[in-house]
Amino acid sequence: MRRSWGRRWAMLGAMVVTMGVGGLLAHAQTGVPAQPQWPQPPMGQKQPEYRKHPQAYQAEQMGRLMVADGAPAFLAQLHSINETEIALGELTLQKSSTPTVKQYGEHMVRDHKKADQQLLDFAKQRGIQLPARLQPTNAVQVRLKDANEATKAKLSVLDAPLYDQEYLASQVSAHDEVIQIVTIGRQLYPDLAPLLDGLLPTLREHRTQAYQLLGQSQPQAQVGQQPEQPQQRQARPPAGERR
Repeated sequence: MRRSWGRRWAMLGAMVVTMGVGGLLAHAQTGVPAQPQWPQPPMGQKQPEYRKHPQAYQAEQMGRLMVADGAPAFLAQLHSINETEIALGELTLQKSSTPTVKQYGEHMVRDHKKADQQLLDFAKQRGIQLPARLQPTNAVQVRLKDANEATKAKLSVLDAPLYDQEYLASQVSAHDEVIQIVTIGRQLYPDLAPLLDGLLPTLREHRTQAYQLLGQSQPQAQVGQQPEQPQQRQARPPAGERR
């Protein structure tokens, strides 16, 4: 079984490598790739930071493309994420054969229901009307949506023990993604900070739990298949953590 934690990041990273940030931004807005063109600084001035640290600049711009445009759409994006996590948690309660994985799925259902209710209450208190239907506004968001749909479709047809492995790996990837979205969303929409500051610790806890469970789980060979080597299914550690 292939690891799923890096699929969407590999896909998005390849877009940056082949198109550059300028080309990616143009592609996201118009659907037509363009060659990146770095603005030149005025005479006598130093090169701007994005010229000194292009990789960091690329990562920041990629992250911004992942976030929905405007506070109402951003809250709708988080609402959709909560609904997905609740649905996958309920699916895990049905499909998983491992008590600790079932417990994790139950944890996801409980925490994301609570987070979603807090989000809806916050929006109501602030008079923010969430759009009835959230539509991707650029190519990056389209690809993320497609990747999420593919993950849900795959999980729906898998059975334990492969289900457990794929679910946990996808949880590591999904929480890496949503942590970045929430972090950047807080920068773009500071009025939402009271809500987002309470959400981030829970998301980081979920990510850590999924990573630890993935490392503890032991895949079992299906009929006619050879057992998978441990090194083939290791997920990447959290940022800053050494193996």
